[in-house]
Amino acid sequence: MRRYGLLLGTFCYMLTLLFFMFSGIAQANSGPALSQKLAVGPYIVQVDLAQYPPVTDQAVQVTVVPQDSNVRLSGQLRMLPGLGTDAVALHAQLSPASTGNTLTGFIRMPVRGAWLIAVQLTGPQGTDETSFPITVAAPGSIPIWLGWLIGSTPLLSIAFIVWHQRRYRKKLLLQSAS
Repeated sequence: MRRYGLLLGTFCYMLTLLFFMFSGIAQANSGPALSQKLAVGPYIVQVDLAQYPPVTDQAVQVTVVPQDSNVRLSGQLRMLPGLGTDAVALHAQLSPASTGNTLTGFIRMPVRGAWLIAVQLTGPQGTDETSFPITVAAPGSIPIWLGWLIGSTPLLSIAFIVWHQRRYRKKLLLQSAS
C-alpha cells in the first residue's frame, strides 16, 4: 500500500511540474499582442505585433493590413533607436502575404530600450511614412520551466524525508514489539 502512495505522489508531482512547464504555451496564439491603427499618408493601416514587448535578439512578426482592401501596397520597416538606446537604425522588408493585400515582415532588435518603428508604404497615391514607439525588453535570466523545476525540488526532498522517517518509525516499532 505504501508503494502506491509513493507512486501516486510522484505522479502528482510530475503532473504539476509539466503543467507549470507548458502553461505559457497556451497563451501564445491568442492574437496580436499589440495593434496600432496608423495613418501612413493617404493610407489607413493596422499594424500588429505578434509579441509585445519584443525581447532582444528574437524575431517578432509584424503584420500590416490596409483598411481599404482594394489598395495594393509595398513597403519596409525601419527600427530607429530612441533616446538612451545605444544602437543603430535597422531595416526590414515587408512582403505580401498569401492572403489579400496584407504585408508581413519580421523585426529583430539587438538592444533593449526605447525604439521607434517607422512604417514606410508605397502605393498608387505615393509614398509616405509614419512611426510609433515600442519598448524592447531584455530576455529572462533563466527559462520559466527551469525556474519552476529548481523551485519545486525541495518539495520532492521533503516528501522523501517524510517517507524515510515513516519507514524508520515502523522499523523501530517492530523492534520494540518483539
